[in-house]
Amino acid sequence: MSQRLIQLVEERRRAWRRGRNLRGPRAVPWGLVGAAVLVVAGGALLAAHALRLGEAAGTKAEGDALRAATLLQPLVPGARFTVPAAPGVAMLPQPGGAIVVASRMRAGLPVRVDLCRQMADASGRLLPLRLGHRLADVEQWERTAAGRLAVRNVLLVAQGSKATAAMPQVKLAGHAGLPLQLTWTGAAARWLGDGGEGIVRGAAGRVALRDEGWLAWEGGALHVVRRPAAECARAGELVARLYQPDAAAQGRALVTAVAASGAAATAWLAPGSYTVASLPAPELEDEALFAALQAHGLVRLADDGAILLAPPDLPAWRAAAPALRAADLGAWRQVRLDAATASLLRRLYRQADGSYVRQQVALYNSERALLAWRVRAGDPSRWQAEGPVTDAPPPQAARLFAALPQGWQPWTRLAALPGTAATARLALDLPRQPGDAPLTLLLAGRLSAVEGAIVHAYPACDGRACTAPDDVQRLQLAPRPGARRIVLTVQPLDARTFERPGDRQYRHLRVVANRIVWQPLAKPAPAASPRGGAAPALLADRHGTTLWADDATSGAAAAAGLAPLLGLGSGHASGIAGMLARAGGGHARLSLDLPVQALAQRVLDCVALRRGRWQGGMCEGGSAPPPGRKAGVLMLDAENGDILAAAGAGQPHVDAGNWAEAQALDRASPADSALRLPAFQHDGGAHHSPGSTFKVVSALGLELAARGDRRLDALLAGPSLPAINAAARELGFDFATGAPTYPAAARGAYVTNYREQGIDRRAHEGRLGLAQALTYSLNTWFAWTGELSDRTLFGRADGGAPGVQPLETGALDDARPILAAARRLGFERPLRLDGGLLPRDFRWGDYDALQATPARIDPIHTRHELRQMSIGLRMQATPLQMALAAGAIGQGATVAPRLLLELDGRAAADPRPQKLEVRLDRIRAGMKGVIDAGTAAGAFGALPRQVRAGLYGKTGTAPTGTGSATVWFTGWLEPGTLPGQRHRLAFAVYASHSDGTGGRHAAPAIAAILAALAGQSETQR
Repeated sequence: MSQRLIQLVEERRRAWRRGRNLRGPRAVPWGLVGAAVLVVAGGALLAAHALRLGEAAGTKAEGDALRAATLLQPLVPGARFTVPAAPGVAMLPQPGGAIVVASRMRAGLPVRVDLCRQMADASGRLLPLRLGHRLADVEQWERTAAGRLAVRNVLLVAQGSKATAAMPQVKLAGHAGLPLQLTWTGAAARWLGDGGEGIVRGAAGRVALRDEGWLAWEGGALHVVRRPAAECARAGELVARLYQPDAAAQGRALVTAVAASGAAATAWLAPGSYTVASLPAPELEDEALFAALQAHGLVRLADDGAILLAPPDLPAWRAAAPALRAADLGAWRQVRLDAATASLLRRLYRQADGSYVRQQVALYNSERALLAWRVRAGDPSRWQAEGPVTDAPPPQAARLFAALPQGWQPWTRLAALPGTAATARLALDLPRQPGDAPLTLLLAGRLSAVEGAIVHAYPACDGRACTAPDDVQRLQLAPRPGARRIVLTVQPLDARTFERPGDRQYRHLRVVANRIVWQPLAKPAPAASPRGGAAPALLADRHGTTLWADDATSGAAAAAGLAPLLGLGSGHASGIAGMLARAGGGHARLSLDLPVQALAQRVLDCVALRRGRWQGGMCEGGSAPPPGRKAGVLMLDAENGDILAAAGAGQPHVDAGNWAEAQALDRASPADSALRLPAFQHDGGAHHSPGSTFKVVSALGLELAARGDRRLDALLAGPSLPAINAAARELGFDFATGAPTYPAAARGAYVTNYREQGIDRRAHEGRLGLAQALTYSLNTWFAWTGELSDRTLFGRADGGAPGVQPLETGALDDARPILAAARRLGFERPLRLDGGLLPRDFRWGDYDALQATPARIDPIHTRHELRQMSIGLRMQATPLQMALAAGAIGQGATVAPRLLLELDGRAAADPRPQKLEVRLDRIRAGMKGVIDAGTAAGAFGALPRQVRAGLYGKTGTAPTGTGSATVWFTGWLEPGTLPGQRHRLAFAVYASHSDGTGGRHAAPAIAAILAALAGQSETQR
């Protein structure tokens, strides 16, 4: 009886299904969509997390073997090679190609050359690009008119460098749009590139470079890549990177496979032996099924870009009336019905691999269009949609916003449009009382019609992916009298318009040239678990006060602005707690001083962000900051590098409820990320130039140059104004102390002083030197002396080779002392703040909280750009970097920062300062003058006398070209200035989008912090 009942139910179910299918095919198989909603949500999470997780499943060795098989097999099938543990570069012939293995090699900074700058004429002929030369070679060429053409772009190695002593001299030439000719001379080398020559050996060689190649010699290697560039569509750009042996390097080797056809692929592999299969790996079941469905015409691309699957009852459709066949079958009427087709349809709709394929199709279709909405925090409204919904927008949707939206509940998204409709309807029932406030809705989609309400729409799309400002709208809906329901008709956004290359690397299905492609996916690595069953992370400040426990930031730490740094939940892998979990550590003590941190955060919010006044522990006055303003402050112990406070302001609020959305925005628009701490992380944009605070670095560079240049030393010492002007005339430079610009004639590009004043009025007793130039921040003086110090100009007032680039790290240090000083103080280097406590093989990520963004100086191509560098423009820095610079001047030695003091009972490594070994009294005198009489005198006038007496500093104002500036202050406080203060303190603060100056906007924030600390000390005494 029961068997008969089951049979009847199944027959009725089958009849219902076939009847439904005879009404016509659907764009989305609705029987699956409900289940697919889970797949959609999981897929979105997978895409977000796969960006952070490892590349393959299983152990490290298994993962590397899989990576080798996946990436290298199509190019060098049957290859056998070994990745050695010893440093070096090997080029290994393989069946059908060759392999380059770079093991334990330290990669230099990539050097980018715009090849349009290299074009000699309109024909597209490129002037020779030279790599591996010394500055002495350039000076010799530059003495002749013909030779000056040779110095358009030269990539230098350091004079007397042992690391590049055996490097050959390389020349690249050719025409825009064609393969380049690469030649080398002077040393035995091996070449492997995509020009089809295979491995070429010899003390001299000539090869073709299409896109990529490696040149290796005893003791090093050069990797060159030619790639398209938006700035130079005709010729593209060249990126060169030097590799040198590094016995201390750990981790995987860079392995590049080059096929005989010239195609190349790279993989990072651990030391060991590898065998690449001769034949491709067999297809997975789901991939094979999808290929068979395509071959039989059972999957196709609709006109609107959706992926359609043949209906399960296609044979019944074909047996239906001719009118139905002509009207509804569409492309399916061309499908050949045979046993193979029937078998494929059964697999597609009745077996596990078919279910997976259908889920992937539903996932792809759901991400083609974006219709999402959210209501204000605290609003109980629940909008209903026609179809399944999910709360997981695709990560690329973050590109619709320049900053993390604030004050909203989580997104709700329509997972699939109903049927073949082009629009969807959202509805809200209204059990509301008369006089209720209007409803507010943030809508990603285009509003077509409204029923039951009067709507006011405000554009809210301000991200890089917006096609129009109203792609996202903030809607205010006032219900019409008597309306019991509001209905919105909305057209979804085409999500494909804001996809970027790589977005679909974590999806099986993608469309390339109007063809559906199924791509295999590597499994993500399992989440790291603490080694040895370590306890969950516990973080405390330097005094033992708990900052993080039970997978959450403490209330006091969150109030002090530390949540993005410590972590916003157990899944925040780039926060300090998440990093320690990845490393297997448990309990840590940080260098932060929570009371100082809390004070710095409150003052920053008041003074730097809102331009209020900090009085008696309260903020007075102030106003709403302009859009985009960010501020950051950092204070550290200059004796040992301990970071005592690191605060940021102007960032959107992030908590456990929206940190996943914040993380997606961090990758889509890092300039406005809420997860980066402005105290020591930046996006490299125009709002991070340190301006005149960099003059303390320039001053250090001038003192370095003055050790071997008596004339420059005399200028720094403070000669009379007539003597300065006479020296400029004698050398042929258009510099005059009475002129407000440099060059004084102000033709072409020039540098100007504040309020376009001459510098002669800043002389002390008729004399002017480095101290006065720092005290009053004299731009023209620094621009001129910066030129005098730079050996790439060969002592001349015009000409020279300012555009030479360092191929080898430090190659320009001897010639460009300001750059040498910056590098000595930490510029161009990633600053890791773990105090040496994390394992040597720790897998650092770009967004890890214990890694500060390197301060960068933009490449110099002209004299004017050299002048700009001398006054702190064309570069990006952080408060951490500028505090390190000020602290080093005060200490007379470099300062190594650290944020991690202790980990599981192990103490951080002791600092190893390096003496600056240069005259500093003139720099210190200038920084003291800034406080006493110069650009910051007004900000510190109310400080207690003993605090002001021990304070040194420098202001900065960096115009951003938008009618505003980024303002700075950096400096230090002598030991003993505050009661109980045993060490020298260094600090820096900045605020962007300011209409003020460093002295009027940034310096008051430091003044408020120091005044408060002085007041606290007096109370405690």
